[in-house]
Amino acid sequence: MRQKRNGSHLILMELMFVLFFFAICGVVFLQIFVKSHNISVKAKELTETKNCVTQAAELFETGYTDIEHYQEYFPKLEEDQGIYQGYFDKDWKMTQKKNAVYKMTISFDDQGLDRNGKITIFKAKKQIKTEMAFISGNFVLSLLRHIT
Repeated sequence: MRQKRNGSHLILMELMFVLFFFAICGVVFLQIFVKSHNISVKAKELTETKNCVTQAAELFETGYTDIEHYQEYFPKLEEDQGIYQGYFDKDWKMTQKKNAVYKMTISFDDQGLDRNGKITIFKAKKQIKTEMAFISGNFVLSLLRHIT
């Protein structure tokens, strides 16, 4: 009788070790999936940021600096003291300021015969460091960096 009980204890302990091993594996895989999801969200955000900045830069490159031209592509763009401002929701659709997750600003600076511009996109109060520097209609993507 005694040996039967010892055998069942060993099987129970082995089963507990197997369950513990699978629980540890589950935790590790869950962390990997969460990390990959976060990377995917940041990559999407950076891609959409780049698309908005590039579209505004191409408008500037073709010589458009009036808000009417920009409103064809960014319909809810507003002008405030010479700076164009647009707001986007979490899905990168243009929205009102109260529903905004992202804010895009476009500003121009005349230096002699050259006209420079700067496009910046913010998320809440943090700047997603995305700037375009324009010189005589040629633009250079100076920095595309995601700040977290």
